Amino acid sequence: MEADRLNCPHTSAIKLEVFGFELQFSQDPNSKHLGTTVWDASMVFVKYLEKNCRKGRFCPSKLKGKRVIELGAGCGVAGFGMALLGCDVVSTDQVEVLPLLMRNVERNTSRIAQSNLDSGVSQTQHHC
Repeated sequence: MEADRLNCPHTSAIKLEVFGFELQFSQDPNSKHLGTTVWDASMVFVKYLEKNCRKGRFCPSKLKGKRVIELGAGCGVAGFGMALLGCDVVSTDQVEVLPLLMRNVERNTSRIAQSNLDSGVSQTQHHC
């Protein structure tokens, strides 16, 4: 049964397609720090944003340029969901978690920049 799971104790990276981008988040679920795991709740949050971005308060035109601070960002999944909607995101976490968070931000920011010059998401701003 565990082989069918997206995320389990031996998974070192999670791929998540959101807003047409395939994002990849490194993780270390065996670490003593909770922030080094991609939690299911963060993936559900990003998918919720994706599903509801065409209406109401999650519309990119309403969020573009808004400042977001992600406290306890962990692997940075939720922050990327907000950044893809046009928010300027600052992600924070404990010192021990920052190297993993920074790696995920660098990897995914460059993926988005390379693959998306002409779509609705022209640039993401995501800082640690």
